[in-house]
Amino acid sequence: MPEYSDIYVLSNKRDKKSIELFFDNFLPNREESADEYEVPQYADSPEHIFKTASELIDYCSDKLDIEHSIYWRASNGSKPEHGMVFFLKDKHVIYGLSTDAADQKYAKALLEVMKELLNSPFGYIAHEASPDVCNAKEFKQQIEIHKP
Repeated sequence: MPEYSDIYVLSNKRDKKSIELFFDNFLPNREESADEYEVPQYADSPEHIFKTASELIDYCSDKLDIEHSIYWRASNGSKPEHGMVFFLKDKHVIYGLSTDAADQKYAKALLEVMKELLNSPFGYIAHEASPDVCNAKEFKQQIEIHKP
């Protein structure tokens, strides 16, 4: 199993259309990595349980202070291998892709195309590290930490 470069871009595009456009561009053949989605995430007694990522995306698009993560994997062995969105408490979303860390040129190209598609200057590449942030300010601090 390869090690992964994780590519993240911060955006204020917190709507289903933008999320679908992102994944249709970068991970068109995908499958969800979870069977159900609890809100709050990882709660012992969740307020809501959604059966699909689409339902959760609708919910998080309406509730702009909800924090949640959703993961997908490529269903046909293509690159990038994984995709994710992280809904933040401050109305922002982190869009992410993971790909084989051996191909840094490809990871850097993905970062630039992601930033262009999402119309955002804020992004970075990490090495097998989820963005452990709650808001845009913390994300921007991670950019500094992960500068090459």
